[in-house]
Amino acid sequence: MIKKRLLAAGSMAMATVLIGAGISPIEVRAGDKVVVGMVQIDLTNPFHLGEVEGAKECAERNGFEIVITSGDGDVTKQVEAFDNLLEQVDVITVNCIDVTAFANSFQKAKDKGIPVIVMHSKDENTEGTVGFDEYALSTEVGEYAVELLKEQEGELTDKKVAILAGMLGQGLNEGRVGGFADVMEANGIEILAAEPTDWDGTKAVTIMENYLTAYDQIDLIYGLSDSVTYPAAQVIADSGRDILVTSVDGNQEAIQAVIDGEMDCTYLLAAEYTGYYKALIPYQVLTEDYDLSEDYILPGFIVTSENAEAILSLCEDMVNKTNEFPFEKPLTEIVDEYMAD
Repeated sequence: MIKKRLLAAGSMAMATVLIGAGISPIEVRAGDKVVVGMVQIDLTNPFHLGEVEGAKECAERNGFEIVITSGDGDVTKQVEAFDNLLEQVDVITVNCIDVTAFANSFQKAKDKGIPVIVMHSKDENTEGTVGFDEYALSTEVGEYAVELLKEQEGELTDKKVAILAGMLGQGLNEGRVGGFADVMEANGIEILAAEPTDWDGTKAVTIMENYLTAYDQIDLIYGLSDSVTYPAAQVIADSGRDILVTSVDGNQEAIQAVIDGEMDCTYLLAAEYTGYYKALIPYQVLTEDYDLSEDYILPGFIVTSENAEAILSLCEDMVNKTNEFPFEKPLTEIVDEYMAD
């Protein structure tokens, strides 16, 4: 049995999953393995693909089957993908593009006795939420951004930043912008714009080009995902302008960019690690009567030039040695081990 508590790094609190408090597991088909359904936004974003690999490893280690599908970035297709799983699986976890679009689907699942766990959003007709403390992690990135800006010449109140946002309608977008924005406001730093990228790197490139054209002064960019921030960083490099770059996700490409000085920080959310738990928690909700009345908070860790090489080694092992990686340990403990090597 894995530990029921995951330590969250930095400013994030510990999250506890309680047992035996109000969820009634459905009866699994006799003699069959439990089947977990996972509905992603798409299966092209590198972070989503990393989560899929972690989820597959979780199924292998814990003896259940997993069926993975997506909406290809389209909410209508995603709802259809969800509905198609209702005849195939025992429990579903879904990363909703727009949680409000799933009202009828969640009711269908409830009528069939299929528990639903949402990622990063909330809905009272589901068992609960598995996700990140988006506000806390974006606050931490914002605080680090302020320290970076302080190292530049001039007053903080003269600094200007721009945001590459995610997808409007997602709960994580609001939180991942919110903490950062509040830190900027508290320090008198102007946010020029926060355009949604829909997690699309190509769209992020266009938005970044527009930012560079529209604004003579941009001191820092904050991207809500490495999948959009890293391409934007290449645009900045090509422009020759001196702009700090901060981000979230901690994918290998972005961590290498931090090492190389092309980006200034990212935030490790460890796609394979989080995918492991995004599969495990639904399985345990079904089989162990878990109570998700409180959100299950996944951990994260800020990545800077001081720890980037150790974190990159960790991420490489998650990808290349997935079947050996110690997913059962708290992420902070794993990070500490790599930092000590």
